[in-house]
Amino acid sequence: MIDRARRGRRVVLEAACGAALLLGALVCGGAVGAGAQSAPVKSPAAAKPSSTTKPSSTVYRDVYNGWKWWHVYCYRCHGVNGVGGVNAPNLIGQNQKLTRAEFLKIVREGREDKGMQSWKALLTDTQIGQIYLYARARKEKVLPAGRPDEVGPNHTAWVPPSGWPPK
Repeated sequence: MIDRARRGRRVVLEAACGAALLLGALVCGGAVGAGAQSAPVKSPAAAKPSSTTKPSSTVYRDVYNGWKWWHVYCYRCHGVNGVGGVNAPNLIGQNQKLTRAEFLKIVREGREDKGMQSWKALLTDTQIGQIYLYARARKEKVLPAGRPDEVGPNHTAWVPPSGWPPK
């Protein structure tokens, strides 16, 4: 009886390990096993060493992540689409001409005199930069109002306007 129970547990364990290996192969997009070798992955930076601009997929991911952070921290005061409200200004209006550095400083340190708290304890500079890209994309009409698709407009690759975001 004990041998049958052990064999049963071993079969279940082997099946679970096999499923885990298969899942790992699917997630990683490659073969998994003792002799498996994968082709080297070229980073976007390695593909174009002379270019200082980010690939459009990376820019869109940053814009999308900015939207996510916006909806965690910013929308309550600045509105769902950045148009402002009673408590905070419109961040996508024509009068908003904040540079990235100014935006980072304001979000990091806050504006106590205007009722805005400091966000440096909750947001990293990368996250604040992503929020800036989202607000800028909305302001410059690169991104329409509403929830952006996670992978790109209409689930297709996103192609930003030439030269966007400008430095």
